Parts: sequence; structure tokens; C-alpha cells
Amino acid sequence: MAGVAPTWRRVKTHRTYTVEEAARVFGVHKNTIRSWLREGLEPLDQNRPLLIHGATLAAFLKQRSAARKHPCRPDEFYCFRCRAPRLPAFGMVDAIHDGRSGIDLTALCDTCETVMHKRSSRSLLAAPPTSWTIQHQRAREDLTDAVGLPQNCDLE
Repeated sequence: MAGVAPTWRRVKTHRTYTVEEAARVFGVHKNTIRSWLREGLEPLDQNRPLLIHGATLAAFLKQRSAARKHPCRPDEFYCFRCRAPRLPAFGMVDAIHDGRSGIDLTALCDTCETVMHKRSSRSLLAAPPTSWTIQHQRAREDLTDAVGLPQNCDLE
């Protein structure tokens, strides 16, 4: 479970956890739980072993998760370099159809000029935000549409 962010959904809210038990629930080191205690997670009391109520632990993790969220308006993209929602530079957006019901939108960040991506439904093309100019609407090529398949291929 390494590399997976701890989620509050794994916590049983009516249970009390020691530091070691909480670490085992999330698959993290017990020093991670101790760092949460330094960051503001409240134990039941200061006696050893430190006990953490499940509802308190779940509320702490919900608050940490909410603090990392950056909701975007419909006309914004999330820029990974700026780490904030940004408008497309010059209002220009490229739309790439995926052959199903969705489209991939690509634009440059207005601040740092990094390429930003966003997934949306095709209904957005019928009424795009007024600040956007859709530049290209090109279809994505699949391998089956490629011209000149190799002769030793089983796709005939």
C-alpha cells in the first residue's frame, strides 16, 4: 500500500486506536501518525500509550484532504507548475475528440505558459465559456486506422 494517500474511509469512527494500530490501518510508519499528532491531531489524553478516537482521526484526515483541494471554475484549468487554477492564455483551447463521449482540452497557462490539460464532455463544445476560443478539433488516430499495416500482422 506504499504511495497511497491515507483516506478517512478506512477509519472506524467508534473505535479507539493506538499510534501503532492507526499506522497499521493506513499502511504507514508510526512516525507518520506521530507527525499528525504534532500537526494538530488530538489524542484522547496525554497518557501513554497515546489513544486516538476514530472520529477525531477521520475528521483530521478529512480536513487535511479538503485543504489540498483547488476547485476550478468551468472556464479554468489546473496548472501543475503554479499549483493553482488558471485561465487559458489568450483564451485559446485545443479540443481533441476521443471517439467516445468525452473530449480532452489542452491550453497554455496564462501565468507560466505551461501546457494544461482538462477532461470534459462534448456538450461543452456546444456552449463553450465566453472567454474561450476553441482552436482545433482534431480526431485522435487509433492504431486500427493507421495506413500501411505491416504484412506480418494478424489484423486482416
